[in-house]
Amino acid sequence: MSLDQTPGAEDDRPVRRVANVRDFESFCKEVRRRPRLALDTEFIAEDSYQPNLCLIQLAFDDELVVIDPFPLGSVRRFWEAIVEGNVETVVHAGRTDLQFCREATGRCPERIFDVQIAAGFTSQEYPAGLVNILQKYAHVSVTKHETRTDWRRRPLSDRQIEYALNDVRYLLTVRDQLEAELKDLGRYEWFLEEVRYQYTECVSEDSEPWRRLAGCAGLNRRELAILKELWFWREEEAARRNVPPRRVLRDDLLIELSRRGSGDPKRIYAVRGMTNRGVQQLVPEIARRIQQALNTPREEWPEVINRTGIGQSPIVGQFLYAALASLCRKERIAVGLVGGTNDLRDWFSYYVSGREGPPPLLARGWRASLIGDTLERLLSGKVGLRIHNCFDDNPLELVPLSPETSSQGGNNVLPETLQQLPQDVETASVPKSLCGKPQVADQSGEAAGVT
Repeated sequence: MSLDQTPGAEDDRPVRRVANVRDFESFCKEVRRRPRLALDTEFIAEDSYQPNLCLIQLAFDDELVVIDPFPLGSVRRFWEAIVEGNVETVVHAGRTDLQFCREATGRCPERIFDVQIAAGFTSQEYPAGLVNILQKYAHVSVTKHETRTDWRRRPLSDRQIEYALNDVRYLLTVRDQLEAELKDLGRYEWFLEEVRYQYTECVSEDSEPWRRLAGCAGLNRRELAILKELWFWREEEAARRNVPPRRVLRDDLLIELSRRGSGDPKRIYAVRGMTNRGVQQLVPEIARRIQQALNTPREEWPEVINRTGIGQSPIVGQFLYAALASLCRKERIAVGLVGGTNDLRDWFSYYVSGREGPPPLLARGWRASLIGDTLERLLSGKVGLRIHNCFDDNPLELVPLSPETSSQGGNNVLPETLQQLPQDVETASVPKSLCGKPQVADQSGEAAGVT
């Protein structure tokens, strides 16, 4: 199948549409006996407090299925079927999709195969989009012409159904290829550990979601107490009105009100944005909640989470990130999956504190096995990081340092590749992007420099 192949052109699996209660009940009984399925959903999240589930797409080895939730009233039986039937659920970045399952049953399926996570263990890209994964493993090019479709409208056209099914059509095939590759690389157990972490452990660890707000890190304990109170109030109000929380009150206003720390309505009205239509009427309740937070005993105020260590030296952060990225590229694993600059900062704080407290992400599980003592040896001066070939995809390498080299502050040896450059290299227009100032990029979306 070529990259120009039309999606579904060679797929002779029948398509079943489930849109009435009788067919749905029968189908759920079948699902419990199935060994595996690929799953995706279409939902609308921008207009309501909880995402509005509009369509469920499934792929089995012998058929494709679309479930229309609207005429069914509830699809809880389906989520119960895949959880209680221990059906392997194959997804691409499926945490949002499986949140519907968690809300219906209280948990996710035991057996999840996320092709995005698997691809991160076998390549340099994470998080990889479905289009790129399908091009690499299924050799098909899938267009996204229905991205802005309002999936709440009925009836859905055949074109829309076909588009939705393309998100699951090839996932079982891709899953099998990735599993084989993971086992060849000896990383299948790492993959299972990461899936378990992303779908269960990290969800349960997020007990203070209000700390994710931008600007939270600069608040003191008193201000954090106000922010926490306002955040929970906003959630309650959004749920009552069935609107997204930010439509009740913007994140930046929550932060600003917390900084000002006053329950005086006049001072609240003085904040730019608090006199807008729809917000003014909230001020009395906001004032009451702020005062309620201020009346809370000081010992119950949230603690300030300080990130120390790397934050004191951006150069150390860049240096360690470059070393981590080089190690990941050498091992053919996406650095974005391993960790970002915040994770390195946490690791460094743990290291310089003599490993006090619980180990951070980079010091646990498969990440600790991958990194080993590499970062520690760098910081202790036992190894160095150098450019061995500025034209290579992975231009850096770790080199052992002898005691003599360390005591002399390091001897800069000209890399062999540079020795082979023309003598008039200064006039040879060597590309600055290859040999100039290194530009370290974090695939997780964070800047490489740590501040």
